[in-house]
This record gives sequence, C-alpha cells and structure tokens, in this order.
Amino acid sequence: MSWLLGLLIFVFGYVTCKTIYFLSASRISVRLLRSAQLVYLSVMIKSLENLSYSREIALEHMLRTERKSPEISSFEFKFDEEVRLIKDRAITQLINQHPRLFRDTIEFTDWDSSMAFLTRYKGSILSFWRNSDQKN
Repeated sequence: MSWLLGLLIFVFGYVTCKTIYFLSASRISVRLLRSAQLVYLSVMIKSLENLSYSREIALEHMLRTERKSPEISSFEFKFDEEVRLIKDRAITQLINQHPRLFRDTIEFTDWDSSMAFLTRYKGSILSFWRNSDQKN
C-alpha cells in the first residue's frame, strides 16, 4: 500500500511540475510575442519615417525642375496610397504570422490600434532601442 502512495505522490509531483513549467513557458511566449510585435511596429515606423524623407526630397526635386501641378499632385496621391497599402499589409502580415493559438493575444487589428498599442508600451521599446544602440 505504501508503494502505491509513493507512486501517486510521484505522479502528482511530476504532473504539478510539468503544469508549472507549461504555464511559465506560456507566459514567456506571450511576452516574447509582445516584444516581437513592438520591435516590428517600431521598425515599420522608422521605415515609414525614412520613406517620408524620400517623399520630401522627391517633391523638392520636382519643384526645382518646375514640374507641373497635376504631376506633383499625382505623385503625392500615389505616394499616400502606397503608404496606406504598406501600413495595411504590415498589420495584416503581422497578424497572419501568429499561430492561431496566439491570435487572441494580439491587442490590435489595424494601423491606428497598433499605434495605440505601440504608444502604450513606448517605454519598453525606447529602452530596447537604447540598449541595442549601447551594444554597438
């Protein structure tokens, strides 16, 4: 009878240990996903910022070469449309890259809500980029 009790205690301890490890790993996975989302969104912001600088340079060049107003307007319209598509694709791609199990952890559905998410964790992402700059 005592060997049965010992076996039950061992099985209970083993299952409890595995459960604690599983919960701990799940928590870490969600934090890693959130960190990856923040890094991805901040990289997208930086890319769009650089794209915006390119737009300004192109507009300045168009003005210097005395391009016509409809041509400049067309360029601005196409550029704005391309930026909108980039934003939509970026968020769609980010969401689609998550396994179905973790899709419920995503706190945003579009560009505006992703920017609110990024703003909420601004301190974390600034700390991340500061630490990565110091290592280089």
